[in-house]
Amino acid sequence: MKITMNFNLKTTLITTLFFSSIFCFDFELQISQILKDSIDSNLIDIEELSETYATNPNFLFMEALIDFDGEKSLEKFKIFYNKNQSYKYADYAVFEIGSYYYAKGYYLESGKWYKKIPMYYHNSDLLTESIDMFYNTLKVAGSIDSISYYNNIFSKLYPNLKMDKSVLNSNIVDKETEIYDKQYTIQIGAFKEYSGAESRMHMLISQGFAIRIEEIQINNEIFYSIREGMYSTKKSVNKIILRIKARTGLDCMIIEL
Repeated sequence: MKITMNFNLKTTLITTLFFSSIFCFDFELQISQILKDSIDSNLIDIEELSETYATNPNFLFMEALIDFDGEKSLEKFKIFYNKNQSYKYADYAVFEIGSYYYAKGYYLESGKWYKKIPMYYHNSDLLTESIDMFYNTLKVAGSIDSISYYNNIFSKLYPNLKMDKSVLNSNIVDKETEIYDKQYTIQIGAFKEYSGAESRMHMLISQGFAIRIEEIQINNEIFYSIREGMYSTKKSVNKIILRIKARTGLDCMIIEL
């Protein structure tokens, strides 16, 4: 499964953009010559071009596409997308952003971007792959029930679309496992005040974790517990705990349900 656009796909899109007839103005004449001379040697002078074409959607997309620094490319794709949501390759920008967050482990944020393609770009070439990746973010985040919900929506939107049944079948297996085996969740603190719990929840969500707040009783007092995910094995739980610890330094507790 592809997580990010590989070099060949990037090169293909660049070539398509600048060696085809999609441009019909002076920009094509200048930049295509630069690309012809330097695409193999990575000597493209983007800074010189950006002074003139900083607001041009073709240039913004190309600039993000050829930047192989992940974080810089991410920001450029976001800038491009926010200004050009109807552009021909906007869905590719969306997929790249979702792929970046997925690779970093920010599954909630990743899912938000992958979901945009089936919701808004009905003719996208990345439709099937985006839905597949969106379902994977739901699985990893512990939101397995949501897969069936969204599959019902997408099946109606795209009745002829062939979905990856392995994702849906694994969803059924996971749900059956949860019914007959033990369930676990991760607790990352409990607060007397809801505002404290809410603050921690937002911090953890920003780090890509599927967080919820639950009321619990401790010595007959109400506390607000910060919890993440629903898991059928302690092995799965421990993987997420290690990830939380690595990113936030917070201690976690395994809760058996």
